[in-house]
Amino acid sequence: MIKMNRNLFRIAGIALSLAMLFAGAAFAKEKKKSKGGDIDFAKTDAFIREIETRPDFPFSIVIANDYVTSLLALGDKIDTGRQNAIIAYTKLAQQNNGGFVSDKASKSASIIHTDIALETLALLNASNAIDPGKVKAFVASLKNPDGGFGFSQESKGSALATTYYAIHVLKRINGLDLIEKAKTVEYVKGFEKKEGGFGMVKGPGVASPRSTYMAAYILNTLGSLDTATRNNAIKFIATTPYGGSKAKDMPDLDEQLYAIRALKELKAPEKIDRKYAVAFMKRLYIKVNGGFGPLEGYGSTPDSTTTGLRVLAEIDKLKGVHVAGIPQRTANTKPSSMSKHPAMEH
Repeated sequence: MIKMNRNLFRIAGIALSLAMLFAGAAFAKEKKKSKGGDIDFAKTDAFIREIETRPDFPFSIVIANDYVTSLLALGDKIDTGRQNAIIAYTKLAQQNNGGFVSDKASKSASIIHTDIALETLALLNASNAIDPGKVKAFVASLKNPDGGFGFSQESKGSALATTYYAIHVLKRINGLDLIEKAKTVEYVKGFEKKEGGFGMVKGPGVASPRSTYMAAYILNTLGSLDTATRNNAIKFIATTPYGGSKAKDMPDLDEQLYAIRALKELKAPEKIDRKYAVAFMKRLYIKVNGGFGPLEGYGSTPDSTTTGLRVLAEIDKLKGVHVAGIPQRTANTKPSSMSKHPAMEH
């Protein structure tokens, strides 16, 4: 599992490195106490479209997903040529074993990049561009006796995150019959914490919105989210900055997104602190280029900007594609000015 966790952190690092190619001078720190201002979505759109200027566009599965997700969430249109380029690139990323790699230089398919690739194709209404049977065979190769799933064929140790991605992929391709329900439920329940919520490791440890969402999603998908687990998880989210708590922990963009998604999975959307989420996104917004940073005081990247837009879409502050569910609709209005973008609600 240690090897797998290192792989997860390595993937996150690679994604951030790719994203930083576009951050440039904007990665300079700003004043952390800034309250943030209104968001200029036209500028955000232009920031994401800088990706198009790369001669090797789209050049990575992660960046392609950032581009598609962001523009559709903004209500913008992706022209046919670029859609075809992304679909072709994604198809080539599928390996003989059925999984997807991160880019042309990589040879090892992972469950994370497989999930990202399938989401991108679904957003472009191109899910039929690949063979779902091969994808299912890849996921099956990552299945472990403990009920969990591994990261790749080279790193097969189970983890909560990789098990989540496997379930997510299988649900997309109607392959849930591959799961041994009782084993997987028992495996996931092992990450539950006494104080409520779920953590990244079994046994004593700290719960997180991310792990809590992933566990809730799996248990919900398998019809095994009991009332006690649900209530304890809701109580945990309430102790975080994203659930109305006055906790002084520095908020994190990814955890904000997963806290919102966790509460939806837990059938408690009324518990979402929407006012806090909007204020937090405004604090992360970088006026100079229209992107969003991953933490307060840091510059923007395509990946963190996409996550910021996902947060706003989850709380219905954008009128483009809602990227949380499949199938999606394709927006067909390309804004030519700020007036064409949805205004932020206060």
